[in-house]
Amino acid sequence: MFPPSRIIRVWIRRVSNLLLIAGGVGAAFATLFARQAGDWELARMAALLSLVCVILSGVFVLPSLVSAARRDGSLFDFAARPTMGGFVYLIVLFFVTYAAWSTGNNLLFLIFSVMLSALFVTLAAGRASLRDLAVGVRFPDHIFANEAVPVIVSLHNRKRWLPALSALVKARHRALQNKSDAKEANAGTLQVPLVYFVYLSPRTRVEQRGEIVFPRRGQTSIVNFDLVTRFPLNLFRLRRRFYARDINLIVFPKPQALSEELQLPPSAHGQIASLRRGAGHDLHSLRRYRPQDDLRHIDWKATARTRQLTVREWMAEMEPRVHIQLQTTIGQEPDAPERFERGVTLAASLVQHYTREGANVRLTIGDASGDYGMDRAHFYDCLRRLALVAPMQMVTPSNEDVFVSNAQGTASNSFHAGDDHTILITASAPDSIPADARHGLQIIHV
Repeated sequence: MFPPSRIIRVWIRRVSNLLLIAGGVGAAFATLFARQAGDWELARMAALLSLVCVILSGVFVLPSLVSAARRDGSLFDFAARPTMGGFVYLIVLFFVTYAAWSTGNNLLFLIFSVMLSALFVTLAAGRASLRDLAVGVRFPDHIFANEAVPVIVSLHNRKRWLPALSALVKARHRALQNKSDAKEANAGTLQVPLVYFVYLSPRTRVEQRGEIVFPRRGQTSIVNFDLVTRFPLNLFRLRRRFYARDINLIVFPKPQALSEELQLPPSAHGQIASLRRGAGHDLHSLRRYRPQDDLRHIDWKATARTRQLTVREWMAEMEPRVHIQLQTTIGQEPDAPERFERGVTLAASLVQHYTREGANVRLTIGDASGDYGMDRAHFYDCLRRLALVAPMQMVTPSNEDVFVSNAQGTASNSFHAGDDHTILITASAPDSIPADARHGLQIIHV
């Protein structure tokens, strides 16, 4: 929904444009009637007023009409569309046709025939080049926003005799959102070129590496792939469309480099010994050697005493536990969605940093809490959850305070239960968090 002030401004602009056009048309009719009546002074004044209305319409009305026509015309994607050179060629062909028809000159008819034949050859050759082609695209498993994503594009020419020339593969994608208006859904669709194939022999398959950039995080759907050519004379842009089936991609938020104060490791890192086996410095036990054991762990004294290969097992050090919380509620400020996106990027950066440091990381988004983990699978699972999160608009400040208080209470309880480090990322004002809920937390306001 648009704000009422914007709706009022739109209606004021529309009414003023309509009055300006009506004034120009009325002044033009007044000029005509004044000339027929012989009142030359009134005709001169009406003509001057009509000229002023035309100039004002060209300044204020014409740009909006051109942009609206261009926006509506982009919704009609024809399979054959003339290029700029094609438009000039068609205009010249029209004048040659008119001159040949008017004068009956045989030379002009000959030029008209040659130009019409070239136009037919262009359309026929372009369509023959795109016929019996198959496109395949492979995307990587992990895709980050605002980062060039490598894709493998394959083109298979199934024609028996004819090659494929000058073919450009394009991908059309859009973010999956609940769009009730078809125009808004089409406006969110982006088309990007992937790979250009110069020549493809008959009955061959060629693969090339291309790149695509997704501007925003979230779930993105690949709508279709377009195979475009301007062969042979660059007069027409011919297109063949391949519709994609169930290609939904998850675009992760791109982690950024952290500042020095956010890169500090948890305070208890490596200071508490665990009772389980692992890579530490304190001896846990001795056991018989297994084929997958490291030879450096063999205890040669115990081996000589027992006359069997014996290896040492060490006690693992306690991994630091980091709890990262992202508050999903935002206020009514105009920059609240942008600050929330910065919070999502910061959460992804913290998860990446502490996972690389070997910490046991847990990510809580709103009231949805996750599990602890420290491997790459857990890291990408956290990024997938961050990619799909959406902000919640708070209606009243009191509800926001209640939510923040509950979130802080949950974080405080988990901290006292044994977490080494708890970080809360919030887009709320600093004074909206109660003082008793800040104990033991690292709060980051975005």
